[in-house]
Amino acid sequence: MTATATHRIGLTRLTTLIAGRATFRLMLYGSAALLALAWSRADFSAYAAVMGAVGWLCMVVQSGTEKAALKLIPRARRTRDQLAGMLRALVAYVPLPATAAAVVALALAPGHPVTLYLLGIAYYVALGCGMLGVALHRALGRYARDTVHFAVLGLGMGAMAALAFFAGVGPTGYLTGLLALVTVLNLSLLPGLPRAGRPRPGLRRVLAGTIVLMGAADVMNNAMIGTLFVELSLSAHAGQSGELYFVTLAWGFALSVLYTLQRIYQPQLSLRVAGGGAAGARVLGRRMAGLAAVAGVLWLALAGVALVRHIHGPVALGVLALTLLPVQALASGATFVVEHTDPRANARAVVAALAAVAVLGAVAIPLAGAAGAVYALGANPLVLGLVLRRSQ
Repeated sequence: MTATATHRIGLTRLTTLIAGRATFRLMLYGSAALLALAWSRADFSAYAAVMGAVGWLCMVVQSGTEKAALKLIPRARRTRDQLAGMLRALVAYVPLPATAAAVVALALAPGHPVTLYLLGIAYYVALGCGMLGVALHRALGRYARDTVHFAVLGLGMGAMAALAFFAGVGPTGYLTGLLALVTVLNLSLLPGLPRAGRPRPGLRRVLAGTIVLMGAADVMNNAMIGTLFVELSLSAHAGQSGELYFVTLAWGFALSVLYTLQRIYQPQLSLRVAGGGAAGARVLGRRMAGLAAVAGVLWLALAGVALVRHIHGPVALGVLALTLLPVQALASGATFVVEHTDPRANARAVVAALAAVAVLGAVAIPLAGAAGAVYALGANPLVLGLVLRRSQ
């Protein structure tokens, strides 16, 4: 069977992949609601503070490595097992230090706040490594492992939340259970993956460079949201942080659906570019970038009029974010294509977009609060579109 046939996404495969991911997402958000009911306000606030503070570690571990796996492995022949073996080593060994530190803290001081933070760090690092592990199986043509992994993870998360609600399991016990669940799932992924041997000269450098360049977009996007929260907290509108949190939570959920679809189809795009389709991909990327830039200008103009007229509040925040989503989707599609044809240009674009959002946020947030933060996000697709279109 050819690589193209192996990675063809039919309706059945697409449906099962989405079903597994949907189970995980539904349980993730449903569990959060159940935990809020199960615990005291102080306990839930402590748990939320930990998860909010260290959740970015999952993206740091997962994003670049997953994208590199789905780009390089499907098109590789002689180096296929070597690439998979090097990434398998990350799945196996990266979680160990954080997990060991959490276990020691749990044994010595189970009730100390630092223990909760160490458990959160270990959980998110292990979670990111598990997502890399299932990506490796997809890159090797084993798509069923993805569905099973995320479905079991979601159901396990729901079961732990039920224990918190019905049996009184607190934040420490809940995170300990999640860490154990993710660790077992990660171990189950390892036997089907090639072990790392001696790679060809220069292969480590190629893999590392691909990880850094392809992971830049997601790391910068997370930094972008964090920067806006910092700017809001330093302004006179710091009390609107809760409103912005719920908007960005919904924003992140919507973009995660798009991200999932992109990762599902990434092996096909990688094979097409490697098989002589680079010129067509560049044309597509340039067109999408141009549309994103035009749509970004229009959105900023219309949203700016709304802010000048002092149209604020939770409903206005939701409308601003909802209308920005299609514009961001265009820009995200452009980066998805360009990161396969010119990853350096893509990295430059996301850094420029982060700077633009930070500058616009510094101006708009003091004037309009949380609405100004959402408005500043509009600079992201505009700058991405302008920089990517020029580079293609």
